[in-house]
Amino acid sequence: MPGIDQFLSKSLEVIIKKNLDEKTEYRMKRIMFEKYGISIRQSIENIDKLIDVRKDLLGELDNSSLKKYLKKICSVKKSKDDKLYEITILDEFLKKSILEKLGDDESRRIILATVGRAQTNSEVLEYNKISTTSGYRKINVLIRDGFLIKSKSKLIETRRSVEQYITFCDKVLFEMKKNRLILTIVINKKLMQSSSLFHLLYDSKKSNYL
Repeated sequence: MPGIDQFLSKSLEVIIKKNLDEKTEYRMKRIMFEKYGISIRQSIENIDKLIDVRKDLLGELDNSSLKKYLKKICSVKKSKDDKLYEITILDEFLKKSILEKLGDDESRRIILATVGRAQTNSEVLEYNKISTTSGYRKINVLIRDGFLIKSKSKLIETRRSVEQYITFCDKVLFEMKKNRLILTIVINKKLMQSSSLFHLLYDSKKSNYL
């Protein structure tokens, strides 16, 4: 599922590779491509395929390793009204990526323009008076990194259907505490429940996230 899974995929890919020797990493890449035609990072967005390959290659009988890796990247808790989820980012690489995008004027304006409101790329750029040259490049980066997700299609004057995009999160919260930056992403319940990654963290017996 694009969005959360895609947003976390790069960081999770790095941890997965760090925990494989060179030979095993090569075999995993080869099996993943031969069996499904995708990369390790793409398999994170199709978590069942990653689990399947790891089971065959590494003999993993459960998802404890993937759970451990994911919990190094972030922690999750529900809001008090049970309508939102708060994802606290623990991975420094991901924190840096978020700060860089919000620190860039054009990228920040693109993100803000699509919070809670689906728009086409051209609408975002026109509204924010951003040049198409740099604007489309930055939109593509935001889509690639999971900040923007497809919402729905829209018919334009030429009767051509174009995609509309929306920012995957509702809020980004910052807190400085004892010389440490705490960065939390707030997303809605529906989007969280559509994420295949977070089913790894879900404890059905306790009905909450680990």
